[in-house]
Amino acid sequence: MKAETRAVTIADVARHVGVAKGTVSRVLNNYSDISEATRQQVLRAIEELGYRPSSLARNLKRGRVDTVGMVLPIAGANATNPFLSEFLNGISYAFSKLDKDLLVSTAATAEDALAAYGRMLAARKVDGIIITRTLYEDPRVDYLLERGVPFVTHGRDSRCSEHAWFDVDNEGAMHQAVAHAFELGHRRIGFIGGSLKWNFARQRDEGYRAGLEDCGLVFDPELTCTSELSEQGGEDAAKALLMQEAPPTALLCMTDELGIGAINCARKLGLEVGADLTVIGYDALPVGAHLDTPLTTFAQHMEDAGKNIARSLDAILRGDDPQNHQMLVPAAMVRRNSDGPPRLSSQDLAGKIRKAI
Repeated sequence: MKAETRAVTIADVARHVGVAKGTVSRVLNNYSDISEATRQQVLRAIEELGYRPSSLARNLKRGRVDTVGMVLPIAGANATNPFLSEFLNGISYAFSKLDKDLLVSTAATAEDALAAYGRMLAARKVDGIIITRTLYEDPRVDYLLERGVPFVTHGRDSRCSEHAWFDVDNEGAMHQAVAHAFELGHRRIGFIGGSLKWNFARQRDEGYRAGLEDCGLVFDPELTCTSELSEQGGEDAAKALLMQEAPPTALLCMTDELGIGAINCARKLGLEVGADLTVIGYDALPVGAHLDTPLTTFAQHMEDAGKNIARSLDAILRGDDPQNHQMLVPAAMVRRNSDGPPRLSSQDLAGKIRKAI
């Protein structure tokens, strides 16, 4: 049986060159008090012997562990985020190129998430943190800012001017959706949203309102409905809006899941999506492209988001100013078959629905 090869140590390099171990260490750490001749001898020996400095020892000296932490939810909407794998792929790919690792923990509540951060930091397991699904008032941001911990958020919060973040222009996308529906001829444009505790939800809501104003339309609360972010939530919200005496002829949905629910509702009411009713979602879920009436939507590239966030945090850990890493990118509209000019007026649409039920 072949014996295992012993790892080369600093002592081996020192013996090979005929210098003290401290001299080898000083060469490795680029101290200026070592002569160039000695430095070259040590470097040649390192190459000949195949010495690899211990990353753990090197990081302990630097006060770094080259690991970034992230705490994921195990309950609620975040737990079933369909983009999580893409996002993690992007982070992991970028960190693999930067010689960094990702430490992932889970939490059921906001309090559990803060406790997880505390354990990671107390044990010196991570150099920085990535925050996902940012809240408008986010206790995680407060916690890390107060402790001076490097971090990047995916999404903006009420304190976003103070830290690094990466976000998609949610407001601009929903503003574009309103303008698009208006150009198609719609004048009663409804909106299915979610809880404004999520900052992306707040931004999309603001984009809807701003879009109406720019099109010369008056915001009507009767044309909006807040729902849980699920297909069933979208179906229930769409039914509430469409059963009105003057229903919307277009429904803009905060997420694709809501949009798919709205399409399900429309079919049950005997409506042809894309003709009787326009439905526009947001997220570009793969399933939306394979519906009987493929869903028009907005795409955000989560793998790219993960890569950008990882690179930003790496730069901050190397000393760059977090405020140099505040990046807003546009969402791209993906037109399919669920939008079109209104075939029926609001009154005629209401009449068709009454006949169907």
